[in-house]
Amino acid sequence: MKAKFFLSALSFLLLLQPLAFSLGASQPNILFVAIDDFNDWGPTQLDGAPFEVDTPNFDALADRGILFTNAHCNAPSCNPSRTSIMSGLHPASTGVYANGHDWLANERFDDILLLPEYFQRHGYTTLGGGKIYHANQGNDFNRKGLISPRGWEDFFPSFEEQLPVPSMPDLKPNRGEGNFNWGGTGKPLEDMGDHKVVNWAIDQLETPQDKPLFLAVGIYRPHMPWFVPNEFYDHYEDVKITPPTNPVGWKRNIPESLANRWDRHKDYVGKPGPSRGYAACVTYADFELGRLLRGLEASPLADNTIVVIWSDHGWHLGEKDHFSKFTLWEESTRVPLLILKPGANKQEVDTAVSLLDVYPTLLALAGLPENEDNNGQNLLPIIEAKTDLNRAILTSDNEHYHAVRDGRYRYLKSDNAEALFDHFNDPREFNNIANQPGSTAIIKRLSKTLPTSPIPSMPQRKKPDDL
Repeated sequence: MKAKFFLSALSFLLLLQPLAFSLGASQPNILFVAIDDFNDWGPTQLDGAPFEVDTPNFDALADRGILFTNAHCNAPSCNPSRTSIMSGLHPASTGVYANGHDWLANERFDDILLLPEYFQRHGYTTLGGGKIYHANQGNDFNRKGLISPRGWEDFFPSFEEQLPVPSMPDLKPNRGEGNFNWGGTGKPLEDMGDHKVVNWAIDQLETPQDKPLFLAVGIYRPHMPWFVPNEFYDHYEDVKITPPTNPVGWKRNIPESLANRWDRHKDYVGKPGPSRGYAACVTYADFELGRLLRGLEASPLADNTIVVIWSDHGWHLGEKDHFSKFTLWEESTRVPLLILKPGANKQEVDTAVSLLDVYPTLLALAGLPENEDNNGQNLLPIIEAKTDLNRAILTSDNEHYHAVRDGRYRYLKSDNAEALFDHFNDPREFNNIANQPGSTAIIKRLSKTLPTSPIPSMPQRKKPDDL
């Protein structure tokens, strides 16, 4: 590890020591941090990362914060996941399941308060920057993405450009299809769009506020293409990368319609190159996270700010012959979720939780009244209980295909197929036990979480381009 680029966990913990917070004091500020495509490997390399990936700043936060070790998105792609967390509504209640579904044209959202709107209505200054709603760095149209101006007093770079222009190598290697590409940019760190977003966010933290602040910061990496400044890519040059492999015949007892649903970029399964590119971007994103948190600590808001860090979905690195997101397997639905309450102690929560729960939980932490439109649940009682194996959450691919996850099982259900996996004995979900004796009662219980009348998918705005 190169010391000039990475803050050690020990020094970061020392920085956080002065934080102290009481809900009885002034209303807390909220630092709401989204990291795109950020896998849930976390401080202990959760559930078998294929090799060690350096995330010292996230690790240091997890040593002081509330880490949800079984958190999942509500839809396994950028647009529906982000629309859900920002609205408090599940895709099954809106019809927004895919990147091509234009939630801005959906009347279901007209009569609800989006997350920044709710904080704004309750006296907060609301600022945002970077990828908060769906966007892509590919061109001007996609950089704007599906951002809504509702609830924001200002947004960086602007309401017309949710993402800065990306830093790319002058000559891109020809490695794969579309954005499936990786390497060093050959450009200065300061050229990275995420660096500019974090610089802006630090400036906002340093600016005197006459009201409590809700500050949303979207870090785009490790989203594809996996180009980062050379020092981050070179960091993994001599790291032995062991890509995940799949057992021979792993599809044998899984319904074909479920097992073969996705096999994107399967030609790269078992090859270390794309895993190196992804890991370099994860470490770069962690570096920017560290800068942001050091900016908070140096700011006047340090002693009264709640931090929440989340990602919109996970990412396959060859597991189940897949290099992408978009699936209802564990690799795609599971996300990092971390809340840092100043003055709180380290805590791990094993109960299954959903990104849908973030909205009502932030309201509770800020001492604000409940929003009755929220589909999620305030997590504060769950944080106290720590473990509830039976709490189940829902992730939806479309109105016909869903996953239910509790503290032990994953249940997949489509119109004509089902599968059940026991994480205690099969954490990589290769052994379908749906037809085994004893599974009937489990499936009956998990099926209660399935939507009874899911809203049909919206028409596609255009071909999804978020690769």
